[in-house]
Amino acid sequence: MDKKRIRSLRGKISLTMIAVVGLTLLCVGTLFLFSSDQITTTLTESNQQMSLTSRSRSSTSMTELTKTRLQELAIGKAELADRMFYEFEEAVRNAAVAAELLYADADAYPPRDVPLPRMENDGKLAVQVLFATGVDPQDEAIQREVRLLGNFQEALYAINSNNPSIVSNYIATESGIMFQADYISARKFDEAGNIMPLDAKERPWYQGAAETGELFLTEVVEDLHTKRPTVMCGVPIYSDGVLKGVAGAGMYLDNVEALVEDMDLGESGQACIVNQVGQVLFASDQDDMRTPFYPGRDLHSRVDEALNTLAMMAENHESGVMLLELNGISKYVACSPMTTTGWSVFVILSQEEVDAPTVQLQKDLDRISEEAAAEAARHVKTTTILLPVLLAVALLAALIVSLLLSRRIVNPIVTLTEKVRQVEGDNLDFHWELETGDETQTLANSFESLTERMKTHINDIQTITAEKERIGTELALASRIQADMLPSIFPAFPYRGDFDIYASMDPAKEVGGDFYDFFLIDDDHLALVIADVSDKGIPAALFMMVSKILIKNHVMNGLSPAKVLEKVNEQICANNREDMFVTVWLGILDLKTGKLTAANAGHEYPVLKQADGHFELIKDVHGLVVGGFPDVRYKEYEWQLSPGAKVFVYTDGVPEAGVSRGDAFGTERMLQVLRETEDSSPREILRAVDQAVAAFVEDAPQFDDLTMLCVQYYGQS
Repeated sequence: MDKKRIRSLRGKISLTMIAVVGLTLLCVGTLFLFSSDQITTTLTESNQQMSLTSRSRSSTSMTELTKTRLQELAIGKAELADRMFYEFEEAVRNAAVAAELLYADADAYPPRDVPLPRMENDGKLAVQVLFATGVDPQDEAIQREVRLLGNFQEALYAINSNNPSIVSNYIATESGIMFQADYISARKFDEAGNIMPLDAKERPWYQGAAETGELFLTEVVEDLHTKRPTVMCGVPIYSDGVLKGVAGAGMYLDNVEALVEDMDLGESGQACIVNQVGQVLFASDQDDMRTPFYPGRDLHSRVDEALNTLAMMAENHESGVMLLELNGISKYVACSPMTTTGWSVFVILSQEEVDAPTVQLQKDLDRISEEAAAEAARHVKTTTILLPVLLAVALLAALIVSLLLSRRIVNPIVTLTEKVRQVEGDNLDFHWELETGDETQTLANSFESLTERMKTHINDIQTITAEKERIGTELALASRIQADMLPSIFPAFPYRGDFDIYASMDPAKEVGGDFYDFFLIDDDHLALVIADVSDKGIPAALFMMVSKILIKNHVMNGLSPAKVLEKVNEQICANNREDMFVTVWLGILDLKTGKLTAANAGHEYPVLKQADGHFELIKDVHGLVVGGFPDVRYKEYEWQLSPGAKVFVYTDGVPEAGVSRGDAFGTERMLQVLRETEDSSPREILRAVDQAVAAFVEDAPQFDDLTMLCVQYYGQS
């Protein structure tokens, strides 16, 4: 196109805008000169109306926000209380399951003696046996059942020690045996120093569980020995459909009571927990009998409809926020039920305290409105003085420019605007037929090219998005499959008292290359495996699954650790075109003797703690990695574990954590954490290491999979 023929649309539009502005200012200015007082009045009234609207909306908004926070507080406290009761109930359920396993296979467990209560154990957690009135402890059948339950001592001890809320936990049998773990051994004796009988079948927790055939939770009762408020839980124990007894526990309610006592609710705020029949159990104002809420208060009232409403909410397990008149004061009451006990949490705050921020906000809005009106009046007066001069200049410019206007300036722009407006949603078709010879033509051609590129780009995005969704779905499935391949239910062997084990794996990607495994080869031998594949992601996960299956198959066929690694190495090297490899530490623990036989294929050094020592890094004999070279021979070694010994194995993701930021966690830090927690259980040891690694790396990206396994050997009792 000839550049001389292209007329500047920018100049045409500039002239047009000058004309429009001039004419507009002329009209507006004329009106403004004759109505400045009316404008000022209108602005003032508008500000006042806006202030009233803002106050109304702000008041409603802040009240609703406070009600929402009250409800969230009630829900949060109810969830905390539910979590305490759920953990308490779960501990009793686990005890009942373990007891049923004992009865189901009684011949598989050796007889173990259980001590009677001893005065010197008072104040210490101890397991002892008691008998009901009329039961002969020397009876052969009673003795046989006591010795069978003796295999449950460590489980009772672990349940009590791991849950500080539990006052005592026990197994009571239909035959009159009471097998109990608690801290109050001295309370089992009368004034003459004789052990008192304990008739568990007369206790509400036993009767409720036996009658319902399921978990039974008592109301708040006095503990038999300490007289403190307690809730008892019982779960029936069956063998071949016959009731054998009840697993039970008692929980002090100090922590539940603290949930309402520790709330910060301002000067008028209160909180309480109400049972399912409308009786107040705990309250933030424990000793103030003037309030509607104090422990023991029955909310049912013949004269106070508000209290009756709250009682009905507790009985019907309702949730919500209500405005009620309590003791002549308007108060908001938020309620949230507890799913475990059927109780409800109430949070109360006076309407006056809720509305206080709104009142202050209204005062601030009034002040701002008055200042805005005064400022508007000043601007109107200033503009009234300057406007005549501006109007004269604008009018002169508008008269000159109006002679240059032409329809040919506007029509192409209107046409282009209409065509552009039609390009929306799924319609991206744009075609330009006019020949204007100016920037309108250039703009139209550019927009037509842009729409074509957009259609191509959208098609490309749709294709890429579909592929990403497919890959994401496959990664999620691979992650679930990998997690399911690893043992993840703990305690893994609740019926075994001769060892305790715990393991964890935290992959760096959606799926990882690390894995662990443990399984019983037979009743007396436990296999332990931890390994690290040379890659990450899907290829490493597939290689991991193959390696895990091969190792377990050969171990179950009775091969020694060294022979297992040799067999697996031969099978992987026979078809390993991707040149992947895996480091493996494999051990077999004789649960009778404590002898551990192990072999190491290029894996990290294991860590050992004997019962009377500390965790120490063992620089064992290393062989080549599995899958690296064929015909490799591995050496194995033996450790003799004493009862109480612990073995900790891991992958290089632990000592190398944080290397992406230039500093690694390191073996020495790992050993320091292990030694600080060496008296803890395997689960607590792994958690301590994991927390230490997380604190060290902070926000740095995870460099490698974090995999750990710890086993503690107790030996045969």
